[in-house]
Amino acid sequence: MSFYRSFAEINLENLKHNVKNLYSFSKKKIFAVVKADAYGHNAVLVSKYLQELDFIESFCVATPLEGKELRENGIFKDILILGGVLKEEIEILNRYNLIPVISDFNQLEIARKLKNRKIHLKFDTGMRRLGFYLENVDKMKSLLKEFEIEGVLTHLSSADTDREYTINQIKEFKEILNLLDAGPKYIHVQNSAGVVYECDFCNVIRVGLAMYGEKPFEGYPIELKQVMSVKSKIISIKDIKTGDRVSYNGSFVAKKPMKVAIVPFGYADGLPRSLSNRWFFLVNGKEAPILGKITMDMTIVDVSEIENINIGDEVVIIGESGNKRITFGDIANITGTISYEIMCGISKRVIRCEKC
Repeated sequence: MSFYRSFAEINLENLKHNVKNLYSFSKKKIFAVVKADAYGHNAVLVSKYLQELDFIESFCVATPLEGKELRENGIFKDILILGGVLKEEIEILNRYNLIPVISDFNQLEIARKLKNRKIHLKFDTGMRRLGFYLENVDKMKSLLKEFEIEGVLTHLSSADTDREYTINQIKEFKEILNLLDAGPKYIHVQNSAGVVYECDFCNVIRVGLAMYGEKPFEGYPIELKQVMSVKSKIISIKDIKTGDRVSYNGSFVAKKPMKVAIVPFGYADGLPRSLSNRWFFLVNGKEAPILGKITMDMTIVDVSEIENINIGDEVVIIGESGNKRITFGDIANITGTISYEIMCGISKRVIRCEKC
């Protein structure tokens, strides 16, 4: 039993399984997306493991500070800053040898202060977030002569839901590449959902979600294993009577005598409060329904039908217990969001460890 009250086990063998399958399917090396603390999986732990694999080409983060953290913890492969660069961040990029993704003319001007002048260029083909437009190419050409254009990319906004739109994005990007005529080392378009699309002119894939074991859409053809399991333990067991009100505001009222367990995992740990009275944890391979409102630090569950229940027993919030399983996608579906949000929402208080 773990020393920690609540913890997230990171299965690095499953991570390796996923990236190997993505590599085998795409036949392209990988830019591993480890932004947002590797989608909540611990970016340092994940990156240290992945950088030993030959087919992991580079790492992608959102901000220079995320890149700085990786460098200070021994990550030696290239680190790409997907969120571009502000003028006050140039010093960090130069000091830690971080490569910015440049997406507008203002950033291009700032990038002139880079020591190595190495950049990636991002084009907006349909996301309407960051990126140059196709019509900017002519104006850009003369400005690019002083840079090493290591990579060119776009972001597929709807690869999981809209095939026609995605194909059109890829076509527009190919037109941009032909006009740009920059000869980049890396051309990256395909994200986790996008690896199923043909892109013969792309030579690396840029993946995040699928690395961590979540399929971006139903019918995804690549076999994946869940990397993170979130667990806690029972800290108290008590009996309640018929008519007892449970948790804040009494949103659950017992209709019969019940046995309940208190689990030290609440919304401050990343459990959506909207799961109150309509979800469950797993205890000893059985479902333990949530009773009443989820609180900041604790959740009350019904263990009346679970035999041999004891203080200290393991509670699975996300993961497997017996023959039952809860995924990030399961929680996302019932709360009306996406699995990314649930992953990233598991708070820092929940200790990440390979073997807890």
